[in-house]
Amino acid sequence: MAADNDGEYCEYHEILYETPDKSGKWMQFYPVDEIDVKWERAKDLYRTGKLKGIYAIKRGIKCPRTSPTLQKYFQPLFFYCGPAYKEEEIMQYGKDLLKEMPYHMADTGHMYYKTNEQSETDTRCIGQETNYIYNIKTTPENFDPIPSTNTTDKFIDEINDEIKSKYNVGLNVGKWIQFYAWHNIDVAWKNAKILYRERELEGIVFMKVSTRLGGKKKVMPMGIICFYCGPVDSKEEVERYGHNLIQKTKYSSRDGFMCYQYKYNYNDTPPSSPWLYRIETI
Repeated sequence: MAADNDGEYCEYHEILYETPDKSGKWMQFYPVDEIDVKWERAKDLYRTGKLKGIYAIKRGIKCPRTSPTLQKYFQPLFFYCGPAYKEEEIMQYGKDLLKEMPYHMADTGHMYYKTNEQSETDTRCIGQETNYIYNIKTTPENFDPIPSTNTTDKFIDEINDEIKSKYNVGLNVGKWIQFYAWHNIDVAWKNAKILYRERELEGIVFMKVSTRLGGKKKVMPMGIICFYCGPVDSKEEVERYGHNLIQKTKYSSRDGFMCYQYKYNYNDTPPSSPWLYRIETI
């Protein structure tokens, strides 16, 4: 931990790239109950070299120059890049950052870039209109929703067209289901997305996670993550995908099993059990 002009205390990570002169940072602000997940995501991306042009990242613990409301409910992440005068490059770094770290703050609708010089000399609130030099308009589609706090969708999808095309099984698909307590679902979903995007989940066509609005009841007692794969009638193949899934996600359950479910067609006889296959967990 070290003192910094961008916050009373900032959490540092090693600097992987040469520090350019006259640099600055893109800023993202998150609710305090989401910042841990976002910081872990940022570190994962940074350490694997996926934040193009970003030479350092920081997590703000306190922001004494922000408004009391912002300081109480939000914490910032800083993504350093430069030189600040190269607008085209800085804007591209910001756009690439949004692809890896989807972000949207409804009251501003923008992500802002501020120079280090502004941090050192300007005492105005971080991110205010006169305290940045570049900005990128964001939309709700840029935002990576959090399952435990999402109040607009019953399920959140994660679909990659390239992966979907590779494992195309049409409608002959079912899903492995993992159950999580609400205080664990966000981290589990974050890890699942990283594994999926890194092509570590063999056979998984796409994924879904439930929110507190999911299911038939208004509030679900637990969250679920569904991993879709097939073909349904290939037990050996589906179970192989399931074993890899358990190994990669390090999933364990109370009853010691992970189950695979499929939807029968409307003219089929309903199965005696909702589970087609099940395998032991860790």
